[in-house]
Amino acid sequence: MDGIQHVRKTDLARKTRQVIRTVQRGETAVIESHGEEEAVIIDILDYRILRAVLRYHAQPNGRQRGELREEDLHRIADAQARYNLVLAYYLSEGISMARAAKLLELSPFELRVRFQRLDVPLRFAPADLSEAKADLDAARDSASKL
Repeated sequence: MDGIQHVRKTDLARKTRQVIRTVQRGETAVIESHGEEEAVIIDILDYRILRAVLRYHAQPNGRQRGELREEDLHRIADAQARYNLVLAYYLSEGISMARAAKLLELSPFELRVRFQRLDVPLRFAPADLSEAKADLDAARDSASKL
């Protein structure tokens, strides 16, 4: 992870808003007391991505098969469960990064930056024609929001 700020525990109470803003811009805040690291504050989306990646690798049968449809995903109320499912499909090469971004309601660029920051493997090339079409749809959707 790039962009690490070190914050003394005694300063955290006075600078809470500033620390949270920098965390939301992609930095990690390491909270220290007497020079010892005690805690870390990260952005909520980074947290969800990390949990989903860890969950995928912790499950021996985490590979996802079949189609992942948006309407099925939107029925899942829990945000972490959505991230778990989408990233399981991505990591098992069932969907592309562009498709994962669309399903997570992020831009492909934002998801790529987060993946790079968190050392999540990047896959740029579509695995097959249907994934290429899904990437094209995701790109069109993203461009229409600009």
